[in-house]
Amino acid sequence: MPSIDGLLLDMNGLFRHWHNTGAQTSEQRAGLPTGTIARYAYDHPSYRLARVGVLTDQQWADDVAERLAKDYGPAVGNHLGPWRADRGEPDRTMIGLLRQIRGYLPVGVLSNCTDALSADLQHHGIEFDFIFPSAGLGVDKPSPLAFRTAACRMGIPTTALAYFDDEPTFVLAAGTVGMQALPFKDAADFAAHLRRLGVPLPPATESGPTSPLAGR
Repeated sequence: MPSIDGLLLDMNGLFRHWHNTGAQTSEQRAGLPTGTIARYAYDHPSYRLARVGVLTDQQWADDVAERLAKDYGPAVGNHLGPWRADRGEPDRTMIGLLRQIRGYLPVGVLSNCTDALSADLQHHGIEFDFIFPSAGLGVDKPSPLAFRTAACRMGIPTTALAYFDDEPTFVLAAGTVGMQALPFKDAADFAAHLRRLGVPLPPATESGPTSPLAGR
């Protein structure tokens, strides 16, 4: 039997990888300098507001478009479609592992993101038992409250949960609330950790490369 009662996982870098090809396409079509969309979208305070649920994903995107139009002209808005349509690249190896794990344990996803997470999961065909975008919690990682709230909603004590993330700061934060917090390296290492925790995954699940990590 597994030594844990549930699993809580990060999203980006594990099940989805960002290559930002949509933003690059939009920048090329609009004649914007490389990196402009990232600066206006993810490096701006409005993104944090969307991540904790003050703004919806659409309100945040509209704000990005308005600021770009103000600085680069209204025609920019006609070229932002590829950026918005890009939902990242799913990691099929990890999705396959997830299906197997859910046969033994409830699995939740805790991600610093907007309220678009559920739609993105559906888009990629990724199914979790519990879905926790930071926008829905009103707090984002590495706050201990984010981890405690997710555990409470799963109905599982933090000490009975294992947590995986590719961001070392978030791993440390999860450990402070009593979770068995472990760094994510790749699918094979992830599966090996789960076996040590008593999850009976077949050896074949360790094979196969994962997509390159590309965080956002």
